[in-house]
Amino acid sequence: MTSSDANANATANDDAAPPVASSSKKTMPPPSCPPILRGIRSALGPSLLSRILRCRILLVGSGGIGCELLKNLALSGFRNVEIIDLDTIDVSNLNRQFLFRSHHVGMPKCVVASEAALRMVPPLEAEGGGDDGEGENNDAKYIPHHGNVCDNSKFNVPYVKQFALVLNALDNVAARRRVNRLCLAASVPLVEAGTAGYLGQVTVIDRPSGTECYECQAKPTQKVYPICTIRSTPSQPVHCIVWAKELYKLCFGPKVEDSMLFEDEESLRADMEAAEKEKEEGGDGGVEEDGDDGGKEKPADGGSGPGGEKSTYMDVVKELRSLLGVESTSDEPPSGEEGALRSKAREALTALFATEIRKQIGMDRYKTADKVPVPISSDDIANCTDSKTLPPTTREGYAPTDVWSPGDCVAEIASCFVEVAANASPPDPTPPLPEFDKDDDIAMRFVAAASNLRQHVFSIEPLQSLYSAKGIAGNIIPAIATTNAIVAGLQVLQSFHILRAQLEAESNAKTKADGDEEGGRLKEVCRYTYCLRDKTRKGYLLQPTTLPDPNPNCFVCRNATISLSLNTKEWTLEMLLNRVIKKELGFGEPTIMIGEDSIVYEEGEDIDPSEFGANMSKRLVDLPAGGLGHGSSLRVEDFTQDLEVEVSVSHKDRWLIVEEADGKKGEPREDDREEIEKFEIGGKKPVAAAPAKEDASEKVASTANGGAEGAKANDDGDSDDDDIEVIEAGDVPEDGDAKMPAKDGSVSEAPAKKRPLEVESAGNDGGATKRAKLDDAKEGTDEAEVIELD
Repeated sequence: MTSSDANANATANDDAAPPVASSSKKTMPPPSCPPILRGIRSALGPSLLSRILRCRILLVGSGGIGCELLKNLALSGFRNVEIIDLDTIDVSNLNRQFLFRSHHVGMPKCVVASEAALRMVPPLEAEGGGDDGEGENNDAKYIPHHGNVCDNSKFNVPYVKQFALVLNALDNVAARRRVNRLCLAASVPLVEAGTAGYLGQVTVIDRPSGTECYECQAKPTQKVYPICTIRSTPSQPVHCIVWAKELYKLCFGPKVEDSMLFEDEESLRADMEAAEKEKEEGGDGGVEEDGDDGGKEKPADGGSGPGGEKSTYMDVVKELRSLLGVESTSDEPPSGEEGALRSKAREALTALFATEIRKQIGMDRYKTADKVPVPISSDDIANCTDSKTLPPTTREGYAPTDVWSPGDCVAEIASCFVEVAANASPPDPTPPLPEFDKDDDIAMRFVAAASNLRQHVFSIEPLQSLYSAKGIAGNIIPAIATTNAIVAGLQVLQSFHILRAQLEAESNAKTKADGDEEGGRLKEVCRYTYCLRDKTRKGYLLQPTTLPDPNPNCFVCRNATISLSLNTKEWTLEMLLNRVIKKELGFGEPTIMIGEDSIVYEEGEDIDPSEFGANMSKRLVDLPAGGLGHGSSLRVEDFTQDLEVEVSVSHKDRWLIVEEADGKKGEPREDDREEIEKFEIGGKKPVAAAPAKEDASEKVASTANGGAEGAKANDDGDSDDDDIEVIEAGDVPEDGDAKMPAKDGSVSEAPAKKRPLEVESAGNDGGATKRAKLDDAKEGTDEAEVIELD
C-alpha cells in the first residue's frame, strides 16, 4: 500500500458512517481513533493500528531504555504490555529515568513505570461516542512483574509464546542470553538494543526468519590484570580502584580469605618460594615478579616468621573487623566505643599505606620503577583519624565532583569505619554489604578514598572524584539520556515492521489452500541500525544495515559442536558444571550425558539432587561410561531453554600466559591460577590422540576467565587468585574512532568491514586473548564490555 492509498483509506475511514454492531461477539466495532493516534493511522493504515491496539507485548527491563520504551509504547497505542524487571529505583536513576520521582526511591522499577505509562495510554471510545458496550477497548493493561527473567518457574517458553514480540532493555549479558534463548525456543521475534554513551544499536532476532541471534558472535572480554600489578605495581587509576574494592572485602566481607589482599604465613611462604624459583630460572625480580612479597630473604618492618615474611597488616585488620562487628574473636558483643575504633583504624591505615609500602621499598621491589612510591605520613594519618577532623562528604559545600586530598581520604575512611560500627550495634544491627556495590553510600565512599590514597602513594594521575571513581568501580560509561531515547524509538519502529509482517503472513496463510507455512520475512523488512556519535560521509548519524545471517557455528541457534580444552585429570564434574556449563555457557537446568544415553548429571523439578551426588567429586576421566578424556565428547541439554549442544573435550595440562607492562608483552610464563580458571572454549574439534607438549616459544594459550556476562563483569561473586578482571572506561573509542557499537553495547568494526568468525585457532600472535563460547575471538575482542542500560 502506498502512502497516498493509506491516506485515502484513513480519510475514508474518518468520513464513514459508524459501523452497526453485530449480534455476534466475533465482530467487534472498530474503536474510534484518538487524536494522538491519527498520525499513526495515516502513516501505517487502520489495519496495523488495530493490530497495535490489540496485540500483547513483553518488555524486559524498565530502566533507562525501558522508561523511554514504555512512553513510546503508550503513546503509540499499545494497550497490552507486560513488564519484567528485578531492580528497584535508586537516586542515581532519577537524572535520566524520567518516569521516576524522588519519592519512588526504593520501589520496584517495573511497578512505578507501568503505572506511569498506563496514564499516558490514549483512551478509546466506540464510533459515535460513549463506551463500546463491552468495556474491552478501554481496558488497557500494563502489568508489572517484579522478578528475575531467569526464573524458569514464572518466565519460560510457554509464557513467552503468549506475546506477539519481545522488547529487550537489559543491562547484563546473563539476562540477555536468557531472553534470547526463550525467544528462539518460542519462535517469537525479539527486538534487542543497547547503548554505550553516545553509541547505540538496535537489531531484530527471529529464528523463523533466519537472523543472527544474540550469541552468534563472540562477546568482548574484560581486561585481565595480574595480581602482582594490583597488589604491588599499580600504574593506572583503575588498578587502585580494584585494590580498594579488595580492601573493602578484606575489611567488611564475611570471610577475610575471600579478598586477594588476605595474607597468612602459608600464602606468604608460597609467594616467596615462587619468587625464588623465578629468580633461579633467570627472572630479574622486577615489577613483573609474581607474589606479593617477592623473592627476597631480607626481613622487612613486619619481621619474619619461621616459614616466610610476616604480614604487616593482617593482625590489625582482624582486630579492626572484630571492633566493627564483622568478625568477633570472642563471645563478647562488638565494642561500639568510637575512640578505640578510631585508634585501631589509625593502626590499620598506617600498616596499609605506610608500613607495607616501606616494606616493599626495602625489598627493592621498585628498583627499576620510574617512580618510587612515597608512604603516607604516619603523623598525617594520626591527625586525620581524630574525631575532630570532619570527612569531606559532611562539609558545607561538598560536591561529588570534588577531588580529595590525602588527609580528606583518611578522614573519610575513618568515618566509614565509625558508621559501619554504629550500624552493627544493638538493638537493630545492620551489617555492611558483604560485596562492594557502587550504589551503597558507605562502600563507594570507602573505595573512592582508599583508591585515591593508593594513587597518592604511587603518584598516579589523575586523581578521581567520588563521581568518577563510581563510574570506574561500577564498570559503566555514564548513560546519555538522548541515546536511550533514540534507541527506544528505533525499537518501536522495528516493532511496527514486525507487526505488519505478521499481518501479511496471516493474510497469506488464509489464501493458501494447502496450508503450507512460510518462513519469517523479518529479514526483508527489519534492519540492524547503529546509532553513531560521528556522522558518516553522507552526513548520517543512524546507519541501517541488513540483519546478519546466523553464525553456522552458534551452539544456541544452530546446535553446533563446540570444543573445550581443560585438564581432564584435575577437573571434577562439579567444576565443569558450575564454571563452564552454567556460568560460561548459560545453561539453567542442564542434563549432562556421556555417550548415547549415559546420564551423569541432571536437574529439574522431579529430579533428586542426591541421585547424581556421587559423580560431583569425581574427576572427568573417572566418570561413568568411560569418562571424559582427550577426544571424548558429552552432550548437554536444557529443556527449559529448548537448547542442546555437543561439547568435544581435549586434554590440556600446560597453560602459558603473557603479561603486559606499559603496552609491551613480556615472556611467556606458567599460568599459576587456580585450576578452575584454566580452560579454553572454541577452536577446532579435537581428535582422539595424545596431547602434544607445547613449548614456550610456540602458541601461548588463551585462558578463559568467564568474562562479563553479568553480569556482570565482576558481579559473579568469584575471586580470581591470579588475575583481576576489570572494565575500563578508557576502552570506549574516543571521538573520530572508526568503530561502531556491537550488539552488547561494546564496540566492534563497522558493518561494511564485518568479517565472519573463524573456526580455526587464532593465537598466532602469541597474545593471551580469550575465546568466547564458539569461536576464537577476533582481533579487538579483548576490548572491555561496557554497557549502561539501566
